Amino acid sequence: MKEYRAQYNDTPDAMAALGYDSAMILADAIKRAGSTDGAKVRDALAATKDFPGVTGNITIDANRNASKPAVILTITNGQFQYVETIKP
Repeated sequence: MKEYRAQYNDTPDAMAALGYDSAMILADAIKRAGSTDGAKVRDALAATKDFPGVTGNITIDANRNASKPAVILTITNGQFQYVETIKP
C-alpha cells in the first residue's frame, strides 16, 4: 500500500488489489509455462497453488477458478472497516 500511495497519491481499493493479483498470477503462469501459448498458459494457471497475492494466498483449480480467503468488511460513516478474514 505504501508504494501504491507514493505512486498514485491515493489509497488502493479492492479492485486495485484484485487487478494487481490477477496480473501477477498471469505473469507467474507465463513464466512457469515458459511461453505465451494459450494452452500452456491455461495449464500453468490451473497449476497455481498458494500464490502469495496482496489479497491473500490464491489457488487456481482445474477450471481456473480462484480459491482464496474472503475479507469481511463493514461500512461505518461511509468508510470500509476490516472485520475478519475467512479462509476456504
